[in-house]
Order: sequence, then C-alpha cells, then structure tokens
Amino acid sequence: MLRKSSHIKAVRGMALVFLLCAALIQLVNQGGKENGILTFNGSFQAGGDREENNYLRKYTWEDAAGNTRETAFQIPEAALNDEIKKFGRPRAITDPLFAEKQGFKIIDRRNYLRGHDILETITTIVDYRKIFQRNLNYFHGLTGALMTSAGLSEGDDLVHHFLHFVQHISYRRPPDYYKGKFIGSFFVPLVCLYEQYGDCDSKSLLLAEFMATSPNTALKTVMILIRGSGLAHALLGVKGTPLPGMTALYFQGKGYFIVLETTRPGWAPGFIDPRVWDALKAGYFQFIELD
Repeated sequence: MLRKSSHIKAVRGMALVFLLCAALIQLVNQGGKENGILTFNGSFQAGGDREENNYLRKYTWEDAAGNTRETAFQIPEAALNDEIKKFGRPRAITDPLFAEKQGFKIIDRRNYLRGHDILETITTIVDYRKIFQRNLNYFHGLTGALMTSAGLSEGDDLVHHFLHFVQHISYRRPPDYYKGKFIGSFFVPLVCLYEQYGDCDSKSLLLAEFMATSPNTALKTVMILIRGSGLAHALLGVKGTPLPGMTALYFQGKGYFIVLETTRPGWAPGFIDPRVWDALKAGYFQFIELD
C-alpha cells in the first residue's frame, strides 16, 4: 500500500543533546533475535529456527497446478541484519537527508510559518527501486530454493507459480515501527520472507525479487501504486503480451505490463478486483520502474 509520512522539522537547528539521545536509541534497539518458527498455518514451534548462520523459514503453499508444496528458505543472518539496519529511521530523527539514506524518497517539501518559526513538512514514500536493486544480491539462492521445491525449470510459467507462492504468504499490514525504527508499514523483501507476512507493496516487491533472480532474467517488473477512488493499493506489473481477458497497462515506449495481484490466492496474472481496475482506468496510479 502506498503510504506517505509527513515530518516537521524546525529550520533553526537541532540541539546536540537531541542527536545524542537519538544515537542512544539506535544502540539500545540493535541486536535481539527471536527464537522459533512462525509457520504458514500460524503455529509457533519453539527453537529450531537457526541452521549455522541462517534463519530457517518454512512455507506450505499451493502451486498453480493445485499441488501442495513445502518450501524451506535459509535466510542469511548477516544479510537480514544488514537490511534491517539499512531501512527505516529511528523515531527521534526526522532529517530528510537521513530519511533518503535509509530507504525513503522525498516527493514533496513545503515551508510554513508557525509563530516566529519557519517549519518544513516533508512527504516521503518508500524508495522501492533502491531496495529492489539492493536485495537482488540476496535472492539468487532463495529463488533457487523456491524453484527446486516446486519442481520448476527455466521453461515453466514462472510468473504464475511465483505469484501463487507470494499470494499464499499471509496478508497483514506491517507495523509503523519495527526493531525501534519507523518503516512506514513496509517490510523489505528479506524481512517479509523472514516474518512470513506482509501487505500489498511488501509482497509485490518480494515477488519482483523472485522474478528478477530467476533463470528467465528478461522478466521486467514495475511497481504500480494506486491512490484515489477510495483506494490505497499496490500491484506488480510484469512486461509481456496480455492474453484476451487480461488486464494490462501500456506505457509509451515501454510496452505492456500485465498486472499481478499479490494480496491473496485466487487472482491469476492479469486479473484484479473491479474496483482496482476502475481506479487504474481513472488514472489514479503511479508507475515506478524497478530496473
């Protein structure tokens, strides 16, 4: 889901003690490891979530042919901790340059007066392209594990099968704050896989990572953010020629992108809720290229 966060910053500066407190908050919130596996069916198994320097996450899901599959991912601990460190800002730090460094993109800045103070409102969204590009380094092995567990090879319909897997990940909105930092209710792909749930934009970007690191690397994807007509939603678009009945968006000079709905099982590639289609037809969307 597209979410914007507004931050107010006094132009007159920030006291040194404020920065020291923020630094302490970061230190206090570092570290800490959960024990156990949160499985797809919601049960919690004590212990057994670590194998050497990896976190083990198991999923049970149904593939595009209706077969039940079990997939186990070994998520590198160092990579997961690095992603947690690189995305999100401590609660006390509102500096816009720091927000950009930590995975957000500034889309609007406005100054206004409050008494004798000049204040600034900053509006940001998640920098999906930056996060997508960075996470490609981690997903080749994870995508290989998904393909092996589903019996997939390069010649198979990877889009359909990958979509089915991501749709079976529990749909739930992430918190505003995670590990002591503001994340805007968005899980980066590794965290989404680790926590085993996410919302529309978290799951869409996760799907993009799987497709971009598959043997068919020609799969080009885009984020489609909808805001309007009473909706705040996100879809993934994959470049390709739509079949009759499919929903696709045409972008000048870029071609057709078939829309993919990741929130829950039941939506085949190119098929979406009528309300979402109405919002797209009305032009209430933003198109973000990922590669």
